[in-house]
Amino acid sequence: MFFINQFDWRVVRGGSAQNAMVAPTRDAKILGIYNKKMNWKRSQKFFLVCLSFLLGIIIGEWFYGWAIASTIVLSIFVTIYKLRCPNAKLIPLKICLLVSLAVVVGVFWRNFAQPQFTEKEIHFYNGQNFEFTGIVSAEPDVRVDHQKLTISPNDYKGKVLVKALSFPEYDYGDELRIKCKLQTSEPIEDFRYDKYLARDGISSVCYNPQIKKIRSGQGNFFYAQILILKKSIEQEINKTIPEPQAALLSGILIGSRRGLPQELMNQFNRVGITHIIAISGYNITIIVALLMNVAKHLYINRKKVLWFIVPSLILFVVITGMSASVVRATIMGLLVVVAGQVGRRSYPKNILIAAAVVMALFNPLVILWDAGFQLSFLATCGLMFLSGRLKKYFKRVPEMLGFQENLVSTFSAIIMTLPLILFNFKRLSLVAPLANILVLPVVPLSMFLGFIQVVLSAIFLPLGRVCGWLTWVALSYILKITDYLDKIPWAAIEMGLNWQVLLLASSLLFIFMLRKKLLGKTQST
Repeated sequence: MFFINQFDWRVVRGGSAQNAMVAPTRDAKILGIYNKKMNWKRSQKFFLVCLSFLLGIIIGEWFYGWAIASTIVLSIFVTIYKLRCPNAKLIPLKICLLVSLAVVVGVFWRNFAQPQFTEKEIHFYNGQNFEFTGIVSAEPDVRVDHQKLTISPNDYKGKVLVKALSFPEYDYGDELRIKCKLQTSEPIEDFRYDKYLARDGISSVCYNPQIKKIRSGQGNFFYAQILILKKSIEQEINKTIPEPQAALLSGILIGSRRGLPQELMNQFNRVGITHIIAISGYNITIIVALLMNVAKHLYINRKKVLWFIVPSLILFVVITGMSASVVRATIMGLLVVVAGQVGRRSYPKNILIAAAVVMALFNPLVILWDAGFQLSFLATCGLMFLSGRLKKYFKRVPEMLGFQENLVSTFSAIIMTLPLILFNFKRLSLVAPLANILVLPVVPLSMFLGFIQVVLSAIFLPLGRVCGWLTWVALSYILKITDYLDKIPWAAIEMGLNWQVLLLASSLLFIFMLRKKLLGKTQST
């Protein structure tokens, strides 16, 4: 059969070859025989399949059997329709089947991560007084009046979160014998605390335990050395600058919150700059953008900028202890750099969604229940796709020292993460844009000076203290700005979003951000 877009359709009915090379007739168009073929690029197919897999994970959280059944029925319907009407203007059959398969795989993968209820699982014994031995498998979360230990039992699957007294202190790798009543974690008001713990494999919680230390050094040797390095950094910081600047530097540099006063934490929350000590993707991506500006002003070649930024971020990951949240945030931040080095427009969104798929393959629960991952993903989306659209609104802002670009990056990240912040934290900081504009440019400087300060202090303490004066000035500036903005009566208001409004706001943002870019032009002209 002749190609309809090249030959007259009447040739098929026996028309003469002389009249074959003519334009398609109006009747052919009306009958639907003449159609523009849909040419899908590989990058577009890849994006659709990855997106469908992630949607399958989300759907599988609530609609397991219904999602699989409806997807299969829809696939059968599309297949039959395409076979009966091969020229119909629909998405190609192969793509429909790939999308359906990806959704089903996502649904299955989400439920595959669901822990089994067997005697080999530690949560099987929830509700009972139980004695077990296990190893402290993560850095202890030490607070003023207690400490939280993540325990991996020796003889059972799953993890237990143990809340113990502040003393005696326990370290990563300690093997403990614990006796307590195991409990199932429950939601706290609107916060799904059970899901928050489940993303880290924690299926049981334990309060007021009886603990006996058996031995030490049972964890991963490499990770244990990193935690020792982290403690050494905290000690060097405390030797060189006073509080609260020392606690703030520990938070910015290595993500430690041990010495931060609660009042200062409340001020950061109201002003909207908690992310600078949370080591989330929000500040990682901003720091990456600032580092790229530094590289630009240092005349570092475009091809060599990765050699400047990647080692800086790897070093940052190491000194912060290589926690899962920091690793995820840094991966998202690196995507900004990688996307900037790729020439083709279709690649940044594919790199971003591929990273999300890889993280979901390791742990599908991060997609829905890891706020750090979600903020990292959204902030990166803002820097990749929204900043270009916002730049025209900041043309009058001076470009000196990269101020315009930093301002655009800040607003891009804030706009993209705002709906999720309102949904999770129920608070709108009206001074957050101003606070971030004033504070964020000083954060990389504080980190750089703090790092030099720690190195010099380890070599010769007086040199560390001299450098600490400069660090103290930068940190004091952050504290002064925070204190000044926090005193404004309308600095923050209580305001929350329900999931329906969150979904609507996010959809509108993504439509605005990715229109004409999400799938590109799928039809030939």
